[in-house]
Amino acid sequence: MSTVTEVKAAAERLSAKDRWELYRWLGESKDVRRLRHEDLRREIALGLEQADRGDLAPLDVAAVKREVRRRFAPQGK
Repeated sequence: MSTVTEVKAAAERLSAKDRWELYRWLGESKDVRRLRHEDLRREIALGLEQADRGDLAPLDVAAVKREVRRRFAPQGK
């Protein structure tokens, strides 16, 4: 069994409060932040490579705004 599988199984056995605390702690972890930054850098580099090749799509600002509003809308709306 992989470490990730073991951690997921252990997290499922936690109470909701303890699981939330684990997720909060993981979110603040320097290692997790470093991995997220590395992923972001790779995505930006990929986007720049695509732009350099001319692989661009038109920017739909209205669609971007709708998506942001949807993601940040209070739950239950």
